[in-house]
Amino acid sequence: MRREIFQIWSISEIYVMLCNCTIYDAQPSQEEPMQYDLIIQNGTIVDGAGLPRYRGDVGIVHGKIASIGKIRASAKDVLDADGHIVAPGFIDGHTHMDAQVNWDPLGTCSCWHGITSVVMGNCGFSLAPCKENDKDLVMRNLERAEDIFPAAMEAGIKWTWETFPDYLDTIDRLPKGINYAAYMGHSALRTYIMGERAFSEEATYDDLERMQREVRDAIRAGAMGFTTSRHVWDV
Repeated sequence: MRREIFQIWSISEIYVMLCNCTIYDAQPSQEEPMQYDLIIQNGTIVDGAGLPRYRGDVGIVHGKIASIGKIRASAKDVLDADGHIVAPGFIDGHTHMDAQVNWDPLGTCSCWHGITSVVMGNCGFSLAPCKENDKDLVMRNLERAEDIFPAAMEAGIKWTWETFPDYLDTIDRLPKGINYAAYMGHSALRTYIMGERAFSEEATYDDLERMQREVRDAIRAGAMGFTTSRHVWDV
């Protein structure tokens, strides 16, 4: 069964650019029943539609946006965003946080800039599929591409996967402050199927058949897709 691509942890994927805002318990109105879990009020809304910014409120129910505009109803909590921008969270479609997600629950520094969702596994680099005994092969790729020392990955990663669906299960279980989606990288797939032959030989027909099966299984499990690179040194 295909899983949801993003595991939602932020409030409706809204990023509020706030420094000294006040959040307080809202008192139910005598005239109106409580309708919202949270109201972000008095903010300057930039909704991503290309329209001019405008002042308004955002009502949240069960973690989803229920209303935008001038909201007069009550809520369990009210966040005063006066003087601040309220905008959809940004999606960073090109990251290499495949290793970092294992030791950094906040997703820094992406989360500092309004990014609420990131996509990993770009450029043909991912940490799965890969057996634990062969992890040096994929760590080598991230070291070369992102300057992440293998010693840091050794210290920060508890290797609990082999296949790409296994890796997605591991990501699901980790605490996360932002949302993650992942591609399967060609380099990891090739070395998983071919081992050291991947660096010196062309893939055989049997190799390609096995690679296709792994990609299909990954997509069915929730992978965003498959990435590769045209660089001669990236296998």
